Amino acid sequence: MQSIEAMWEQILYWLSLDMQVRALAERLLDRFAVTVGDLPASAAHHHAEPGGLYRHSLEVALKALEEFEGNMKMEQRPDGSVDSFRSSRNRSRWQYATFLAALCHDLGKLFELEVHGKGETWCPLDEPYAQFGGRTKTPVASWRPDREHGAHAKLSSFLMHHILSRADITYLGLPRFVHLATCLSDGHSGESASPLAQTVSRADQASVEQAQPAIAAQPNNPVSLFLQALQELIENVTLGVNTPGAQVYVEGDKAAVVVPVAVAKARDRLMARQIKLPPNTNLYNMLRNARLVEADQTGRSVRKIKLQGSQGPISLSALILPTDKVVPKPILSTLPPTHFEIDTEPAPEATPVVEG
Repeated sequence: MQSIEAMWEQILYWLSLDMQVRALAERLLDRFAVTVGDLPASAAHHHAEPGGLYRHSLEVALKALEEFEGNMKMEQRPDGSVDSFRSSRNRSRWQYATFLAALCHDLGKLFELEVHGKGETWCPLDEPYAQFGGRTKTPVASWRPDREHGAHAKLSSFLMHHILSRADITYLGLPRFVHLATCLSDGHSGESASPLAQTVSRADQASVEQAQPAIAAQPNNPVSLFLQALQELIENVTLGVNTPGAQVYVEGDKAAVVVPVAVAKARDRLMARQIKLPPNTNLYNMLRNARLVEADQTGRSVRKIKLQGSQGPISLSALILPTDKVVPKPILSTLPPTHFEIDTEPAPEATPVVEG
């Protein structure tokens, strides 16, 4: 795992082709650090440790800059002609916009945290977190129970006044400043037509995936607990495997776990031990990010499978997981053979859009 200092230096290295940009970035990174302080990036998912939001944001910024360097993106001139980001006079400005969109993509998460200190409640609009913490000395943060999954993307723009200076806005220019605002809302959308927003989305996913395998291996992680519950339920025959009406179907190295019924049974088993799993969508994303579930080309974790039932072909929704993670090894040799097919759907074609 790279240190914060190493990522900081690498980001400035990518931006150092123009020393004006490097100087802007150094000051902006300082302001960003003051704004997010040591807050986490999630409650129990990726980068949930103190300082996790800052680390995750640096990782996404670095990965986005690396992709920017290696890919040709296009800019439309006012006269309608097209130029490459890499060869145009505005290349370094688009590079800086990419850095900003990636660094600030999760800034809206500050609205999802409730922070108290010395009888005060922090308002992210009013002041950076470090300023509030310095004044109240021992702030206590918790995640708001009413937060909506993914809503933070649309809130990030409201906090950019803590991050951007007049010099940043002047350097970017109006077209890139407008585009930055759009990308902050669209950066988490895999369906976004904006190449810049797609770059941020891929960098975000790469940072999450980099963190998730190690997290998933922890015994008290929701992913590990879920898989453990599945194995226990199969061992005591609460979940059927490869039988009529079963909740799990195994063929070779793939186990199709029927949802939501199998997940509900695992959830009930863990609740009896006072363990609460995250909502299904969050759990499925955690399995995908840990590279345990076999997602389709669009990134969906829940797949359609077809198999032969007692009264003809049937279709079921299932998570496709590695057999050795779901079924206890001693049981494998006792299972009757079965066959299922995973429906494959072509990925939707992206509509090409030229950035302006």
